[in-house]
Amino acid sequence: MLKTHLILGTYNHLPEGLNETAFEKTYQSCYRPFLSTLNRFPEIQASLYYSGSLLKRFEARHPEYLMLLEEMSARRQIELLGGGFYAPIMPLIPNSDRLGQIEMMTTYLRKNFGKRPRGCWLSEYAWEPWLASTLQASGMDYTFLSDRQFREALGRDDIDPVPVVTEDQGRCLTILPVRDCCKSFGSPMGFVEAAEASGPGPLTVLMVAGERISSLWERSGLESPDLYMERTFAWFRKNSLETETTTPTRYLKSKRVTTKLYFQGSATERFMAASAQEGAKPQCGSLRRSIIRYASSAALYSRMYYVHLLIGQLRGDKSRKKTAIEDLWKGQCGDAYWLAPYGGVDNPAIREASYRALIDAELTTRQKGAFVPGIVKADIDFDGAKEYIYQGTDLNAYVHPKGAVIVELDVLKARRNLCDLFVPAAEGDRARKSCFVDRIYVREPDADRVLAPWTEDVGPFSTHWYDEVIADGDRPLLSFTKDGVIGLGGAKRSITVAKRYTFNKKVVRVSYSVQNRSDVEASFWLGVELNTSLGTDSIEGVEVAGADTVQVDPASMSSERGTPFGTVSKMTIRMAGAIKSVSVSTSVPAVISSSIVGSTQGVIATQGVIATQGVATLLAWPISLAADETWRSEILLSIHE
Repeated sequence: MLKTHLILGTYNHLPEGLNETAFEKTYQSCYRPFLSTLNRFPEIQASLYYSGSLLKRFEARHPEYLMLLEEMSARRQIELLGGGFYAPIMPLIPNSDRLGQIEMMTTYLRKNFGKRPRGCWLSEYAWEPWLASTLQASGMDYTFLSDRQFREALGRDDIDPVPVVTEDQGRCLTILPVRDCCKSFGSPMGFVEAAEASGPGPLTVLMVAGERISSLWERSGLESPDLYMERTFAWFRKNSLETETTTPTRYLKSKRVTTKLYFQGSATERFMAASAQEGAKPQCGSLRRSIIRYASSAALYSRMYYVHLLIGQLRGDKSRKKTAIEDLWKGQCGDAYWLAPYGGVDNPAIREASYRALIDAELTTRQKGAFVPGIVKADIDFDGAKEYIYQGTDLNAYVHPKGAVIVELDVLKARRNLCDLFVPAAEGDRARKSCFVDRIYVREPDADRVLAPWTEDVGPFSTHWYDEVIADGDRPLLSFTKDGVIGLGGAKRSITVAKRYTFNKKVVRVSYSVQNRSDVEASFWLGVELNTSLGTDSIEGVEVAGADTVQVDPASMSSERGTPFGTVSKMTIRMAGAIKSVSVSTSVPAVISSSIVGSTQGVIATQGVIATQGVATLLAWPISLAADETWRSEILLSIHE
């Protein structure tokens, strides 16, 4: 009877931004038990992928792990796979970055383990047909796709997939079918269970996410993960007459693969499901739906591509360009762009790590001594219209003409985007958490309106495009105006809202003027919505100043209701971190209410602790204007580090 060739392996990655406690827990319960036990079964071969960022963590915290990898690789017990250094979703990043990340990983493995990888691991099995030529040009001979992707390409469910060759522009690549032991977000299947379920065949490829080893052990009821892995490998030793473990390169040297097959763009079921719009079938459509599924992922994707374009304009200084590129690649860590395990785009720490890397990359592109603060226009979000970017020495502010709002506010020293808040809503007025969003209410908004500021908003100002007013002089300011018709008690009133942004060091000054262009009186409430990201910081206190200065216990604020502060002229949020406080002050006292935004619970990333996305604030003024009368006020947003 012919033996079944068996390729066993794990793919291992932890996202950028994940804290050291989570890393250490995963190391002790997953990575260490698997490799140390495998080392005691030298006849069992395995194929392993580790992201470059994870390997760097091993360098810093557990160099003995790399020594063991080197020893096992030298005796050819394991084959290390290449791939993107920072585990990006390959189809979502520029082609030059794909090639660069793969080459960076290849160089690292060759330098540290003495062998160039011949195979490439694709995060989330994310595939597009043109990847065949990209991977082949990077020196890769093979990659892996799931058996589900094979069956979809074949259009049949009644056959067992076998290795095939795919092609793009005349460049060929071998694809190995994987029976992945992790099914979506459910419980993973152990190697033994998967091997028994797969049945006889010429080749079986079994892969599991290394981070799921602890789940398998806990479900087994055994005393330790080491014992669980020992029982697993002992089973393969016992059944070695029927199954022989091998590595992909060794198998492909002995077996000629000639069957050709073309695959459509696809990824894991969990990625496609997380990217799908409401009511859409997960398996249909483009991978790029992930970048428009949520406003936070769309914003981060746009920022990443903008930095890529900035770096492309660098000339002359190769060292500076190399540094900027590596920071860009770090910001391309795939977890930050979708609802991945460990929270993904929903996890403030993961998003913050990506923004930090992208801001570092942008700052590297600035030539010291030659940079001059100013305002540039560019289509940042690729919607066909240009946005306005104030680039300063302390702040970057991205102003979108739709609503004339600040969609990104970078505090450069802290490497933080103060508008980086995630909400699980589709792109639109409810999803994008911006600053200085203008709303009109017929009556005074109650404190809970801060949770849904769009409710009862009768004005067009938050969702319509403002016109730019060309400013005189060289001061870094932006002026916008918008005419709108609002309904007040069954009557229509023509209202013009004008706002002017002025930037100075760590202060954003917004001057408002609201004019009644009707020939009769108009009475309403003007609301201005602000959203402030906390990132990984915690709130130490809130201080409001009106007739008296009042200290507010942040524990009294929640994400389920708004907290009213009454009529005040200044509110300060004090934080524990690189940013010490963010304050909002007004020249005309406003009725202010606030609420915690988007609390979420990460399974491992936050160790079961509630993680706060940020703070939403709504400022409201009662306005009563005679015909052609104008109301004015100024808002100062100040950051202290």
